[in-house]
Amino acid sequence: MRRWRSALLVVVAALAASVLAACATIPREGPVTRGGPVSAQDNPFGQVDYHPLGPGDGETQAQILNGFIQAAVSPETGYQIAREFLSSSFRSQWNPDASVTVDRAALRREPQRVNSTELNLQITPSAFIDQSGNYRAADSQAPVPLRYTFVKEHGQWRISDAPSGIVIDSDQFQNVFSPHPLYFYSPDYRFLVPDLRWFPSSRTTIATRIAKALLAGPSPWLQDAVVTAFPKGTQLASGSVVVTGGAAQVALNAVAAGADEPTVNRMDEQLTESLGTSASSVTLSIGGVNQNVSGATDAVQDPPVVSSPLVLKGGKFGFLSGKSVVSLGGVADQLVALHPTAATVSANGAAAAALAGGAAYAVSAALENPVMIDTRHGLIAPAIDSRGIVWSATRDARADFAVSAGDGATASLKAAWPDARQLLSFAISRDGTRLAALIGTSDGQSHLMVAGIVRDSTGHPTRIGEPVDLGGLGLSSGISLAWSDELSVAVLGVSPQGGTAIVTQQLGGTLSDPTAGPADGTVIAAGNPSSELWVLTSGGALESPAGNGWQTTATDVEVLATQQGRS
Repeated sequence: MRRWRSALLVVVAALAASVLAACATIPREGPVTRGGPVSAQDNPFGQVDYHPLGPGDGETQAQILNGFIQAAVSPETGYQIAREFLSSSFRSQWNPDASVTVDRAALRREPQRVNSTELNLQITPSAFIDQSGNYRAADSQAPVPLRYTFVKEHGQWRISDAPSGIVIDSDQFQNVFSPHPLYFYSPDYRFLVPDLRWFPSSRTTIATRIAKALLAGPSPWLQDAVVTAFPKGTQLASGSVVVTGGAAQVALNAVAAGADEPTVNRMDEQLTESLGTSASSVTLSIGGVNQNVSGATDAVQDPPVVSSPLVLKGGKFGFLSGKSVVSLGGVADQLVALHPTAATVSANGAAAAALAGGAAYAVSAALENPVMIDTRHGLIAPAIDSRGIVWSATRDARADFAVSAGDGATASLKAAWPDARQLLSFAISRDGTRLAALIGTSDGQSHLMVAGIVRDSTGHPTRIGEPVDLGGLGLSSGISLAWSDELSVAVLGVSPQGGTAIVTQQLGGTLSDPTAGPADGTVIAAGNPSSELWVLTSGGALESPAGNGWQTTATDVEVLATQQGRS
């Protein structure tokens, strides 16, 4: 710990010096004058660069190993400080970008002696990050052994062999790494779709890492569900992105030369939105030619919903306003006549999916009557996507999804949920590109899983991509889920301590701590902002968060419906 405290003091001293230097220039008399604009990049506390110490003379193998792990949190100049702990022959072979293992207590672990030149470090991973920045929670707390070999050079111990990647203590992880959504498009270019990645928060390398990852394309599970404006083979011409005064200079090779105006606008938009946390603007050049960008496209980012609960109450279907219900119009009358137990409504209110009398229905304002699309046993609440297509499924996780555009024709889609026993609840992202499912697994746990939705040129879904298991939710059993924003899913379930609990899982990120939910909660829905949640109880009470508890917003509510985002 001596080395880490010393390194941290260097950071603190540098920050203090910068603040004191700034204070020394503050005038104590004279007129008030307007200062210049301040950007996020000017904030010395916005990003902290760690400056760990290199190896000291006469350090033991254990001290060298500990110093190496601490130094590897700093990516500056290609992990130069960390490489000082390595032997001259191994220094260029070590690949720190191969992976990241987040350990629950890396800085407090004592290595075990294997022989005179080898140490074994037992770590307990909480998460992993791959070379593309994809985050994955560890599915086991079983120890993972890492072996390090040592050699003496000029009388000093150095590491001559080590696993690729870096190990970081979980307490340091949130300070050293930060999440960054990369933005791609839905296939129809109507929506910007986020793909969350994690990179070291270094002011000198973060923009380059983001741009390179964006150009490399989406994560494997999103590969066929989204598209990018960048032609295959597009790379950074200079190998890096330079950010000056908040402006990112992005120079691409000539692969994209000759792109038409809409494509250039989309490339610029993808870069601007993806680099938003590290740059305030982007200047784009292709093949050495500066591009004249005419402006953002019409693509919608994080489609909003109405900030009022959508309910069936007192013979009316619509948005709750105070104690009354304002009719939705469109499909409202048809839904009321169905007496549904669950419903999801399209963004414009002209179409809906409903569960009523043990059957799933597609409801459309363009048709006089609802169309029955699924009568299988064990149906759960259906969904409707951004294209107005209705999805229906049963609790049997092995069964196909039934999808219908409401014209009477129904197609079947298979979802290969891993280790699945039950499908408890599912929902489609507001941009229509991703399917989230609450799965009861064979070990009795509830997991959140996601998959990309692959569509044909007309927008009809043709395939559900390979699912990704985001891990256990810490609930005895799941009950209901809802998309709360473009990257987060809120889950209502049964707490291991009894009663209900709510957790929020960030796709490609972390799971929130559970908060107590209302007693007997059965359905969850979300509004704007994403923290705005509603829960319907089995007794018909609509509950919303109030301080540390829940407050009854309405009673005698028959259905709490889900809204799709507005484009």
